[in-house]
Amino acid sequence: MALPRGQRTDDYGSEVGFPHTTEGAVAMLAAANTSAIEGSTSNKDEQLRLYYSYIGKPDQSEAAAERVELGAIDNGKVIAREMGLKPGAPMPPGAYMRSHVIGFQFIRRSAEEVTVWLLAREVQKSGEMAQEEGSYTRTLLGAQWQGDDWKLSVLATRHAQDATDGKPRPKMAAPGDAAFNAAGWTAIREAS
Repeated sequence: MALPRGQRTDDYGSEVGFPHTTEGAVAMLAAANTSAIEGSTSNKDEQLRLYYSYIGKPDQSEAAAERVELGAIDNGKVIAREMGLKPGAPMPPGAYMRSHVIGFQFIRRSAEEVTVWLLAREVQKSGEMAQEEGSYTRTLLGAQWQGDDWKLSVLATRHAQDATDGKPRPKMAAPGDAAFNAAGWTAIREAS
């Protein structure tokens, strides 16, 4: 599926203003789970950008933003150590950690709330001459239509958790693999 693009870029550099359709909700969820830590952009910078751009206003607070910031700092140190880099130091040329959504599965969908499983590919490289390493992640999320855009919602995510409680999680596989289709994923194609 080719997902629609947001209509504008917000003050944080994030694509927002997705259409009021189920595809628009998936596009926002994919954007909210796409990140790039490289150059001068730290994990903290990226996580705060995602928080302020995509978390719905009812779920935002100073305390929540502080938890995101502190968690991102700690996680950034773990990422640096895993890559053999010094925590807190700028990434060397050619180093990066990127995540992008490659597939999804609807759990429930309505005009005001969409819940999904997202399948993402995470890749990291510790420098220009290093080999890229990658893995897959699977995330359960919910979006609600709030005002004029889709936003990540704690309540919608709880609805997704309730709907999938006791059910097996979909298997992770690469698009194009028979296991990808057998697990029920829909591949995301980049919009032109």
